Amino acid sequence: MKGNDYIFYTPENQYPGMPHGEMCGDIMPFYWEGKFFLFFLYKYCIYVVETEDFVHYGQCRLVLQNGSPNEQDWHAATGSVCHHDGLFYFYYTGFCEGNRGEEGKYEQAILRAVSKDLIVWEKDREFFFSPDEEHFKGLHWRDPHVFWNEEMGKFCMLITAEEKGGAWLRGGCSALYISDDILNWKYDRIIYSPGIFPTHECQDAFRMGSDWYLTFSTYSRQWETRYRMAKRFEGDWETPGLDDMFDGREFYAAKTVTDGKDRYLVGWQSIRKDCRDDGKFMWGGNVVVHRLCQRGDRTLGAAMPESIRKSFQRPMPLRANSMRGDWEGENEVAGRCRNGFGWAQIGELNGPMLFEASVEWEEGTQALGLMIHTDGRELKTWCQLRIEPDRGRIAMERYHQIDGDQFYPDERRMNLYGNRAEIKLLVSGNIMQIYVNDTALTTRCYGIQDGGLGLFVECGAVRWKEMKLLGGVN
Repeated sequence: MKGNDYIFYTPENQYPGMPHGEMCGDIMPFYWEGKFFLFFLYKYCIYVVETEDFVHYGQCRLVLQNGSPNEQDWHAATGSVCHHDGLFYFYYTGFCEGNRGEEGKYEQAILRAVSKDLIVWEKDREFFFSPDEEHFKGLHWRDPHVFWNEEMGKFCMLITAEEKGGAWLRGGCSALYISDDILNWKYDRIIYSPGIFPTHECQDAFRMGSDWYLTFSTYSRQWETRYRMAKRFEGDWETPGLDDMFDGREFYAAKTVTDGKDRYLVGWQSIRKDCRDDGKFMWGGNVVVHRLCQRGDRTLGAAMPESIRKSFQRPMPLRANSMRGDWEGENEVAGRCRNGFGWAQIGELNGPMLFEASVEWEEGTQALGLMIHTDGRELKTWCQLRIEPDRGRIAMERYHQIDGDQFYPDERRMNLYGNRAEIKLLVSGNIMQIYVNDTALTTRCYGIQDGGLGLFVECGAVRWKEMKLLGGVN
């Protein structure tokens, strides 16, 4: 089994076609004794891969084999792992599409497995948590997320459910069940039901500082991982005003894990069919990890995990070569183009690389950022990270968005405090991951993966400082 085992993990190489179910999805992270165990869905079973740093990964292994077409876990699916009294419990979803419409059977049900060592798991055949049709509709009943809630003094289980009486494709809610012993569960309440989404998939709840956060993923508009925040676990749950996402539209099913010091958000970066930039988005992809940071206004930002940052140690040459507009300097590079687009090439991208710098811009500058995967002065191919200060937006645009191919760019809203920002760009294979201050945007470019790295400005002036281009160390 061959895949990417460097930073953006996946169990298989990407290849044209990539049939459904052959990329990892719905990562369920768990931390134990210095290691992160990333459980994930793969070929309708549940596998796990271990890492200590989110950079290097071991060989994945099978955790839960799916059952026969007549068994509830014909497809073994998303859940969570927890530890109590010397045992590990895995609550997961059993899918059996053949049960839909069958009297006394369920398409989705919650199942349980038990382990003493996180390696050998035994399915608990006596446990079967069918949809609670007294309180919810019977179709959506999955993604159990179990955790110890110190505020309540009980184990909590969040379940993806659909509220009775909800509008069509708007009944998604977060159902809460509680337990004193992690084995027996009873209904408590619906903790969040906004009447907006068809489901709240892959939920998580955690506390940072004095605040609680609820994360979930939705697919009604695009792939999205969202969050809400509250002073207490009971709510009320608030929606962040500017942006309630952590990354772009390809980052999905993200859940969190903590090592006792930092909290990380682990999800998957979607792939496109046939490895084409104009292909349809497919389910599953590569592992993407962010370190969560809490801002002064209680909202959450995303940062590069320090272990990933430290894995890039080989300095690569940087030298500004003016292509259009006025550019000068070496250690600090200043650029001006008052009436349009100006850019300078500064280096080459080849293999996993990290670029980091700080940038300042003149008031009124319309756009600035990075030119990625360029092919020289004529710019026949390129990707462009755009920072648009007055619009409060960062976006990734590409050279072929013309003449019928104007698909929307990947973009994020963000606050820019003053005319300065810290930039990180990580390029590995077809993945481009950007951090502008504490706002993340991860995306892909299949058509071009090497080439030049440059700086640009539109209708304004910029100054880049503390620039580094670093190669990855295996």
